[in-house]
Amino acid sequence: MEWQWEQLRLRRKYKNTPAGFMNKEAERMAVRQWREAVDRFRKSSRHWLTSSEIFSREPFAGREEELALLKSVLEEGKGPVILYGLGGMGKSALAREYIRRYGKPYAHILYLSFRTTIQNMIEDDFDVRISNVQYNREMYENKRKYFRLKCEVLREIVSKEKTLIVVDNCNVEYDRDMERLFSLPCQVVVTTRRAPSAWGDYAGIQVGPLKTEEEWEEFVRCYTTGEITESRKREFDDYRKKVDGHTLLLQHKIINPDEDFSGLEDFQRDLFRRIPLKSEEKKAITYLSIMPPQGISKKLFLTITDVKEETLERLKGCMLAQQAYSGSWKDEMIVLHPIIAGAARNIFRPSAENCRVMIRGLGSYLFGDESGRGGIWDNTYLENQKMEPYIFAFMEAFPKPAAWLAEAFDEMVRLLWAQGYYKEAERYSMALYESAKEYYGEYHQITGQMAMTLAAVYHNSEFYKSAEMWYKKSVDILEKSSPFNQMYHMWLSLGYHKAAGLLWHNGDMEGAKLAIDKALESQIRFQETIQKGQERLAAKSRRDQAYMLLEKGRILLADRELGEAEKICRQLFQTYGDTEVMAKFRINQFMDFYIKILLEKKDYEKAEICAKDNMERALLYRGEEWKDTIVSRKCLADILILEGKMDEAKLLYDEIMGAEDEDE
Repeated sequence: MEWQWEQLRLRRKYKNTPAGFMNKEAERMAVRQWREAVDRFRKSSRHWLTSSEIFSREPFAGREEELALLKSVLEEGKGPVILYGLGGMGKSALAREYIRRYGKPYAHILYLSFRTTIQNMIEDDFDVRISNVQYNREMYENKRKYFRLKCEVLREIVSKEKTLIVVDNCNVEYDRDMERLFSLPCQVVVTTRRAPSAWGDYAGIQVGPLKTEEEWEEFVRCYTTGEITESRKREFDDYRKKVDGHTLLLQHKIINPDEDFSGLEDFQRDLFRRIPLKSEEKKAITYLSIMPPQGISKKLFLTITDVKEETLERLKGCMLAQQAYSGSWKDEMIVLHPIIAGAARNIFRPSAENCRVMIRGLGSYLFGDESGRGGIWDNTYLENQKMEPYIFAFMEAFPKPAAWLAEAFDEMVRLLWAQGYYKEAERYSMALYESAKEYYGEYHQITGQMAMTLAAVYHNSEFYKSAEMWYKKSVDILEKSSPFNQMYHMWLSLGYHKAAGLLWHNGDMEGAKLAIDKALESQIRFQETIQKGQERLAAKSRRDQAYMLLEKGRILLADRELGEAEKICRQLFQTYGDTEVMAKFRINQFMDFYIKILLEKKDYEKAEICAKDNMERALLYRGEEWKDTIVSRKCLADILILEGKMDEAKLLYDEIMGAEDEDE
């Protein structure tokens, strides 16, 4: 369907060639036929669920009885099957082995690591990927509404094709959406440390010690190389009895034969006291202990921390960390067993102080590279969604964010509201503001910055009165503060920029002009502080100054000062036309301003050319049905009407109506 649409667009573009449309009626008929084909396709195959990529082969021994029982109970279709038992007994490994052995008959398999809630887990479009279903703020009022719709679509899919959903490491006492998940007409497996009776009358399989000597011998062979002497075998057997067959403890005994833990409690309490670790390894374990259960991409971890790759190899060598390939990340994932992660948190006590390098590293990663490219704003929604589990993990680890790391935590808040987590962003942003106020005082640059972020959260969640109040508050704080670092004038300029928009919106054009001039003046003062080698700040300043000039031009044009607005427009393209400021999709905002000037001058022919370019970029970067594409189509259609090109305009309006129908 996408390929056919591209062909239609090419035939329309090259209408004066043999491949082009002979006339408007032929073009309309081709578009109509394409829409009918799309409707037929969507009716027959509207949604498709992408299966999870299961970890590659891993050590697995025994459990034949549990595997057979799991297979039998699932085939009986009696609802979810709960694999329960002590941590470290192999529940997750059992679920993955079942998928490897018996996964072929399933049309779809989802292997999901439980997060903070079932809603948070299901609404993730990265882990639960369904075609034609993706969160879009314009289409869904909030995440809860989107979650309900996604569950309905998921129910529709799994009712038609055999599906298995595994929810790993779900140890909560209660979740309001548990029944919704368990009632899906598919096979569901949950791994947990809770007994099934905690949730209801569900089938449970207890995962305890291996049962036969053959299974134990196979288990030992999985983790040893070379011949096992009789004395070593007796040593393992004695230890197995001592720890009541706990597989994680025995696994560590095999790898670290000099260590001897009396039980799981002893293991958790003394693991890191008994195994000698270098300071670098302790630091890496501390960082990893707050990661989500599915672990973290090795490339990402090495990027945001000061840990070396050889350190991770040593941790894997002594079985403190594990490594498994992730098809989604296209990378190795570094994983800590939940028992080991819990022990690390108890011993090393992750804090803002001992995790400061990782916190700052994540903040820098979210901001973008040294040239100002990448980061939250250049990534797609799905690319940013890959980062969500780590943001939530940091929020859980640091419920009261440290004010002296405010700028790094601030980037995490920005990702939350960019992804539509407005309530979570509001709570954490408010906590960040209160922390800054307590640490630095009410009238301080950092406090003002955090107030401005909170205003942005309210603005993007469409609480405009609250946003206006906090924008005014942030400017008031910054004006009454002394510069704390070189970023002072940058933040003050952003505050004035937002104030200009508010004043314009309220009809105070003179106030808006004064505020935007103050914004540009503060931005220039900020540029004077940028030193050689600070390319990231220089790139940000160029972008901010360009957008402030753009805002000034829009205000002048709205106030009927066409000549002055045109001067601003020429200045923008002369200064920033060949820079990263107007790279990729960013140029559309500047071209939109230029188009409005052309329309005021009644230069419709040139406006049409620019509007077509804008629409092509919107299609490339935003797709058929996104708001930006619809707006660019409407702009072009309006211009065609002014030119008297009614047939072309009608065709565009038909496309707009079709896209809006899709949104509904």
